[in-house]
Amino acid sequence: MSYFVLVFFIFFNVVWSYQSSKTVDDKDLKWNYPLIPIKIENTSHSLSNSSQIIQDSIAEWNLASTFQIVSNPNANSSIKFSDNFSIYGSAVIGVTEVSYGTTGVINKATILLNEEHYDFRASPGMSFGSSVYLKDVVTHEFGHFLGLGHTEVLDATMFYAHFPGQADLSADDFAGIRQKYGTGYGKIFGHVQGGNKVGVLGVHVQLISRSEGKVISGITDEDGYFEIGGLNLNDSYFLYTSPLKKTEAIASHYSNVQSEFCPARYVGSFYSPCGRESDGLPQGIHLSSSRPEADVGVVTINCALRAQEEYTFEKLQPDFHPITLLDYANEPRFEKSYVGFFRADELSVNTFSSEDIFIVDLTSIELPATKSLEIKLVSQPLGNPIQFEMEINQNGNPISGSPFQMTTLSPEGILKLDLAAIKNLSSSQPQNLFEIKIKAKKLSYNYAFDDAAFAIPDFDNFGARSHYPYLLIVSLKEGSNHLVDTGSVLSDNASCLEAPFTYSAQKSVDHSADTSSVDNSDVAVAAACATLGPHDGSGPGSGPSGFMMLLSIGFMLSLIILSFAKRAKNFLS
Repeated sequence: MSYFVLVFFIFFNVVWSYQSSKTVDDKDLKWNYPLIPIKIENTSHSLSNSSQIIQDSIAEWNLASTFQIVSNPNANSSIKFSDNFSIYGSAVIGVTEVSYGTTGVINKATILLNEEHYDFRASPGMSFGSSVYLKDVVTHEFGHFLGLGHTEVLDATMFYAHFPGQADLSADDFAGIRQKYGTGYGKIFGHVQGGNKVGVLGVHVQLISRSEGKVISGITDEDGYFEIGGLNLNDSYFLYTSPLKKTEAIASHYSNVQSEFCPARYVGSFYSPCGRESDGLPQGIHLSSSRPEADVGVVTINCALRAQEEYTFEKLQPDFHPITLLDYANEPRFEKSYVGFFRADELSVNTFSSEDIFIVDLTSIELPATKSLEIKLVSQPLGNPIQFEMEINQNGNPISGSPFQMTTLSPEGILKLDLAAIKNLSSSQPQNLFEIKIKAKKLSYNYAFDDAAFAIPDFDNFGARSHYPYLLIVSLKEGSNHLVDTGSVLSDNASCLEAPFTYSAQKSVDHSADTSSVDNSDVAVAAACATLGPHDGSGPGSGPSGFMMLLSIGFMLSLIILSFAKRAKNFLS
């Protein structure tokens, strides 16, 4: 029988980035028809409205594409609660079992929910002990049901470790399901390379949306190739590459991932044109109905953060002199991005830092005054545990809402660190001179349960430590539509590759494991995933179907609760 089992134990979890689950033969797992019936087999004995919560989770995914899951009491696939979870162990909250054919086509899936060891509740928020919000668990499990793997995008339902708010799909989740089942969406692809034109396996490629400030991501293969689809059109994307954060526990598919390609480890950086590396100006990749796909060519990994030399100089001075980000008279364009940063040694928890100051001069822009200026500061997806304060003045006067600061999303309690502001331009052109002031301070973080944990899931692995880059995006809108620069040509990095010690690495798949590697004990053990191939080619699985069991510790909850912890730390897969 041909099948594979992904086994995830506490602290050792497989990490994907908006990835489709795969068979051992690298086939994409998916349903091949657009309407999937599922039986809600039994309801929770402790939660009277569990059936409705499950329906709400189904609705989350049904909104993402034309692919639909429908409740049907006669369906082969099912979701059910179980009072006997001994086969999986008490650490497993949810399991998704997927049966598929040799081509990867799913023919049946079952979601099991562990009611023997967990109390599912109807209200969102942090998890305490064995109390878990059911919709967080079920929405994540339905992602596996549909054939999605894990992601390193920090606000995604399919992020491998639990955090409150996963009941709501992120842009990464939407893109993943649209790439798998939808049509009419955009796609960005290319190759990530290091020195000597060597493709790099296992680079985390993130696209930051100009219109939403959200992230969609992928991972490069052994040739450095990446392809990220399911993207909204009429939007620009800024590309950021970085090492994977959990290389010690990723699937065998990526077990050969390396990162020691620089004199020091390579770092996250934005995609900028050759010859403009020191400008701190990432190039936007625009998609539209007339250009739904973009080949960005070669993207280099970097040995240092790329920021403008003038900006870096000002960061070292006692007084920061304003930097002109956009002067429309000399540079008539509708959008521009800029990389700034704060260093850990210039920040404290109690007081804000000195200010980064930027000028946006739109005094020469053509009116009518239906135009508006939109300003976004994006930092949280990069793992930066800092809160910002962004003050925006128009011709010397604060705009409405200034200064902009982090907010708390209730009832989950999540901290939203990224900032956004919009201001209509004045019909008096001399009034359209804007000054942006940005300062920051650290979030509190003693162990794992302070403010940083509300902003960066699994902060120990995903929290930045030294440099905290941010992306500042300014763009013009006409009514509700973003104005787009025409004639821009992407410039790849084939002639300015960094990371001189880059060497090739191949994907690997371990077919040697067997079911004895599955540990169903209650103890959190140091186990990675096991990928199982056929033993002897005999049996029913050797024909048209096989079996994949995602021990999708749909929400793998750590049973190790520190006595001083304010909140439980949850893990899932």
